[in-house]
Amino acid sequence: MKIVNHGDTETQRVQDSPCLRASVVESPSHLPRILIIDDLFGRILKDRPNRERANLCGMYGLRDVTGDEKFSSGEEVVNPLAEAVFYRGQSPLCAAIGDSVENDIAGTIEFVRKGWQSAPRWSLVLLDLCFYTGRVTPASDKSQSGMPKGRSDDDDARQYFGLRILERLHAEFPELPVIILSSKQREEVSQSFATHGALGFIPRTDSTSPEKLRDYLWRHGLTPDDSGQIVGHSLSLLLALRAARRAASDRRNVLIRGERGAGKELLADYMNRNASKGDQTRPLVTVDSGALSPTLFASELFGHVKGAYTGADREREGRIVQAHGGDLFLDEIGNMPPDVQTGLLRVLETKLVTPVGASSKREVDVRFIAATNEDIEIKAASGGGFRPDLLDRLREGGTIVLPPLRERREDIPLLAEQFVRQAEAARSGALKRKITPEAMEKILHHNWPGNIRELRNCILKAVNDHPDVEHLVPDHLVLEPNAGPPASDEKPRLPVHDPRRTRGDVTEMIRILEQTEVSASEVTAWAGRWPQVQDAYAGITLKLLRASLLATRRVSPESPHGEIKIHPAIKLLTGDSSLTATQAADTVKRIFSSLSKVLLGEALLDPVLKAAHDTSVRLRPRSSAPRKKKDSYGTGTERKEI
Repeated sequence: MKIVNHGDTETQRVQDSPCLRASVVESPSHLPRILIIDDLFGRILKDRPNRERANLCGMYGLRDVTGDEKFSSGEEVVNPLAEAVFYRGQSPLCAAIGDSVENDIAGTIEFVRKGWQSAPRWSLVLLDLCFYTGRVTPASDKSQSGMPKGRSDDDDARQYFGLRILERLHAEFPELPVIILSSKQREEVSQSFATHGALGFIPRTDSTSPEKLRDYLWRHGLTPDDSGQIVGHSLSLLLALRAARRAASDRRNVLIRGERGAGKELLADYMNRNASKGDQTRPLVTVDSGALSPTLFASELFGHVKGAYTGADREREGRIVQAHGGDLFLDEIGNMPPDVQTGLLRVLETKLVTPVGASSKREVDVRFIAATNEDIEIKAASGGGFRPDLLDRLREGGTIVLPPLRERREDIPLLAEQFVRQAEAARSGALKRKITPEAMEKILHHNWPGNIRELRNCILKAVNDHPDVEHLVPDHLVLEPNAGPPASDEKPRLPVHDPRRTRGDVTEMIRILEQTEVSASEVTAWAGRWPQVQDAYAGITLKLLRASLLATRRVSPESPHGEIKIHPAIKLLTGDSSLTATQAADTVKRIFSSLSKVLLGEALLDPVLKAAHDTSVRLRPRSSAPRKKKDSYGTGTERKEI
């Protein structure tokens, strides 16, 4: 057996699957999971392992967990960088002489979708460009087992199948990072892959490619915290962690927005660890702005000399100086007194600190990570006690939005399990217990206005009060009334998260509508109800539109809540990837034009729907759209695009 070492974690052997099909081995590993879509590496061979795949895994430090090969390659990557799942992107997955191999866009997108909807979700996709099709001949099989001879247009850079896949991925999964992995020349497709949403290019056989993959995974990958300090694999959390890693790579100041108890200090620590990259000498100093009185604030931040004020009986080094060469975490900056804001702004501008009562200054190199649970931008813009120029300085490296627990419910079981174990360890003699399904349901249905801190305290109390039982049951959980603010982009009159509601089961809704009978003999049951039927139909249409807008929004430092884009949203909503931006705008305008005045007024109070409405009006300002031929979605095919 050949052993290839790529890190410091313990080896885990992947068991071979007896099935010749595209499956994925379940693994307890916490490694990120990469999907590789490639006709050469993704193909299955009937009588032997795919040597090209094994060589790629050895070169890049990947553990193959596809589980589709009947025979073992005899090689195992020790301490891998990531897990890898391979998919051919074609049908059949396993081809022999005489078989015809064809590209399979529908099967490929469905395979991606399955791995995107459940944990561990894809951290990154590596996508080939050129996929060879046609019949497998004796000559082509001898050259590469199971590979077809290829057709002339397979090698046409303008028609690469990989670019078709990329376009579909970008439309349906806009947050899924895709990197091109190809032996083709980058120059011939650089504009195409950038236009369709790829984030980079790795030359397949270049000696620097493994390091490029490591860098791309760090900067673009949706990877969990490998230290285990931040628990979770929800998309909203992974996006926040990625934003934190990107921000950590330079020394500009960063603002973290998040509700109380959401874990802002843990995220600041994560940034510090990723900025250090193994250098444990870079300090992280924390200042809890909410715990300081106005008289102590300046002394705590800047330090003071002996005799600076009554009670200053010795010299004190301020927190900013203590953080020299590292990071200073300023929690709840909205509580900072005005005079301290002025002094902090001076430090940010000059990189010099003057202790209280001193005349001399000290130069410092500090990156500030500020955090708040307030809408600090509105507070600064309205003259509400926070300086706009200071806010600009504190967020020059961007704003990271840390999601509340109610927006990452899939992480709750992991957090609950961790807190149970911590509580058992902290309570002497406590028995190890299981969380019953009924207790977990109660946990999942709570709104958790206090977020992770509230969940942890609840479970600690449950274990501490009931140390001598082997099961955690609903009665052990003492919960506050299920209240709390709605999500930041939701309004009270529009849909909010309620686990008791039917969520996302559109198929069931359609079935009910199709099976609903309206009898002429039962006039009293339906007479005068047409306006209500229209409102109900318009309401569910709005919900579908809003969900598609949120699903396709793109989060960035400039748009921490996500930029609303109607074109990918309508393509996702209709399932029609050929729709133009103009047709998408017309569809949105038709949805809003069908609303009653009351529903329209409520819809325009919602920032997500209002952004879509305003964009559609901007793109299609005329009152009437061009003549068009109706299609199955009612969107039409225009004579002329804009």
